[in-house]
Amino acid sequence: MSTESAQQQLLVMDGGPERAFRVGRAAPVGDGSGDVAGAMVTGPWLAGPEGAVPGGSLGVLVDNTLAFALLHDRRYTGKWSVSAQISVDLCAPVPADGTLLTARCGKAYFGEKGGLATGTVTAADGTLIAHCAQHTRWIASDVKAEDIEAFLAAREADSGTPASEIVAAGGPASLTELLDTRVKAADGGAIVELPVVRELANPLGNLHGGITFAAVDLAAQAALRSAGAPVHAQSIRVAYPRPLPPGQTVRFEAQVVHRGRSLGLVDVTAGNEAGKPCVVASVTTGPVPF
Repeated sequence: MSTESAQQQLLVMDGGPERAFRVGRAAPVGDGSGDVAGAMVTGPWLAGPEGAVPGGSLGVLVDNTLAFALLHDRRYTGKWSVSAQISVDLCAPVPADGTLLTARCGKAYFGEKGGLATGTVTAADGTLIAHCAQHTRWIASDVKAEDIEAFLAAREADSGTPASEIVAAGGPASLTELLDTRVKAADGGAIVELPVVRELANPLGNLHGGITFAAVDLAAQAALRSAGAPVHAQSIRVAYPRPLPPGQTVRFEAQVVHRGRSLGLVDVTAGNEAGKPCVVASVTTGPVPF
């Protein structure tokens, strides 16, 4: 199947983060492996300030697919899954030319308190773009068990908005515009401000972990760019101690830990209005994508 025809068939979920990033419904692969797969159409809306696509733009795709690899197991006994940590190791540049990216993920561990899922992201031509992993934990929530089942069934159903319709409609010209972020210089780093609006929320009403992942990389790149260090992410690791509810503007504060000619290290943190940490991240970069 050609990339163009695959784009025509890709069905995008109705959630705000998925529509914004043109992410399709994750569904079982169907080959007996137990894996699930999700897909995303790339485009100029993923590009960072320098034109290249930040690795963090894979956040919604990998978060959704990794989480569903665990939820699909159906052993959560009515509880909901939240991300404890998401990591992505880049193996090739993320394209912005309309390429269809596919994430294929499976569970590596499933326990009473949480689980681990791992996977890969590949381009339509088979190029390996990234390795990804997610540690998840089960939580009690106001979401009823039957609502969770309905949500999972909808993700497995063959329904949604064709990605071709969203792409044809155009949209933001960059990732910064897509997320409505504001970038400020700071001593030894940078600050990215992100309004937490409902369109960027997950099913529990909090900021989607994949959106957080993208904002972390934008903040890290801004910090390194101001320091004259390499800005191409090679690995991104984000921990989620607490959720970020809607109605506030989150400050992602990036601090350069190391600035070298061949390696850059940045710590990125963000908290809620009470000052409690909600995001603790580390980004490693190099002088060229790979």
